[in-house]
Amino acid sequence: MVETPPKQTSDLKRVEIARHKTAMKRYALSRPLALAMAHRVIEPARKVLDYGCGRGADVRLLAKAGVVATGWDPHFRPDGPLEPADCVNLGYVLNVIENPNERRQTLQKAFALAEKVLIVSVRVDQALGEATEFADGVLTKLGSFQKLYSQQEFRDYLRDNLGHQPHMASLGVAYVFKDLQAESDYLARLSLFRPLSFRETVRTEFSKDRTAQRYLAMTKTLGRVPLLTEFKPLPRLLERFGSLQRIERIAESLIDGGALVSTREEKRSNFLTYIAMLRLQGLTPPPVRSLPEEVQADLKMLWPSYKASIQAGSDFLFELGKPGAIQQQCKQSLVGKKLPDSLYVHRTAEGQLPALLRLMILAARQIVGDLEYDLIKIAFDGKKLSFLRYPNFEDLPHPELAYSVRVFLPTASYGIKNFSDSDNPPILHRKETFVDPFHPRYAEFAELSAQEEALGLLGRTDIGTRKGWQAALQDKNLQLVGHSLLSTLTTGPSSKASKQP
Repeated sequence: MVETPPKQTSDLKRVEIARHKTAMKRYALSRPLALAMAHRVIEPARKVLDYGCGRGADVRLLAKAGVVATGWDPHFRPDGPLEPADCVNLGYVLNVIENPNERRQTLQKAFALAEKVLIVSVRVDQALGEATEFADGVLTKLGSFQKLYSQQEFRDYLRDNLGHQPHMASLGVAYVFKDLQAESDYLARLSLFRPLSFRETVRTEFSKDRTAQRYLAMTKTLGRVPLLTEFKPLPRLLERFGSLQRIERIAESLIDGGALVSTREEKRSNFLTYIAMLRLQGLTPPPVRSLPEEVQADLKMLWPSYKASIQAGSDFLFELGKPGAIQQQCKQSLVGKKLPDSLYVHRTAEGQLPALLRLMILAARQIVGDLEYDLIKIAFDGKKLSFLRYPNFEDLPHPELAYSVRVFLPTASYGIKNFSDSDNPPILHRKETFVDPFHPRYAEFAELSAQEEALGLLGRTDIGTRKGWQAALQDKNLQLVGHSLLSTLTTGPSSKASKQP
């Protein structure tokens, strides 16, 4: 058993007591641990120690999720077991320790207990209202101490005091790996493996549909997609899978003779991204035997040797710095909305972006971590990338911008613009332009845009904000109900705006 840390200061105890007296009972994991579960840093097979667990809410919730978890806290669980664990969580503890030496010792002792990874979280860049400067932090109006960090300061603090390169999981949340295999697995999941996309899901559903199977067979026979006169059940497919153009794209993707070549190229770009990410982190690629078996098989298929694949990945990283490289990739992208100086794409279509753009996104995430966002804006100059949050993107016809996080890659810095309290935030139009055409609601989004275009709404220059858009609708006596435009002059539900003179 590791030696119990020295007793915390009375000030820290007072802060802990105040914090937990006012805390509401939680029914969900704290954000750092929820992220760690989502990133598979915490898994049922890994034991977790919550170092500074308070009353133990996260310990209980982890246990419910099937994870073996224990907790220690200087006030609420001083007798809790302080034993090494695969994962150690140090959640929002460093902020409240006033003494810099004690703060550093706490961090180092928590890391000493971690056999695979330490999860650390702090408060970053958050205003505290009526706070008074005190030592290297502030005192809140309740008299509690808070040390606030910038994301870069937090990253540097961890690296300087632990001697390991941290991985930024989110703003104020970092993973510091001690086990190289665990670190390699984490980076591999970020860049080698992608979740099932809408494109793959739709293709699977289409290929299993009996009517669709007949449609595919006729397409192969004709060498082209059949006409309605040639395939009478086509209306049934339209009802199940959307527009004719969408059905044709699905069919073409399923019978494409170059599908095998396309799959190999995707695997190649994924591995290049993985090696480039390791290089960005200053890490040495792991031994080939430590990679998943399927990845080893892919490497043998794609390169003459593991050494050659590593060199290819290193060369790929340098593409980021080549003038015009990002602009060229943005213009060649098959998904997203292209403006004169940038590309906008919905997060569900990220997997369809060229490999170099995906590497740029991963590089930005290494600076700010995982955020809640809906759109990504990639500047053609290759230096800037923004994560844009539009709550209820799917369900609102014109979602409003809540915040943007702009990352400046050359200096690893970022800035935040918050519109959540604005009475006139920016809004989106033409949602279908941001998503993959295989998105399940693509046809619905496109139909609304066509309707708005026909009514002359999208040609106006004042519709980029909530108030401007509302004024445009009022001028035309229109209102939106879901993704349908209706006239305000009649009350009947069938009074579609497209029928207005």
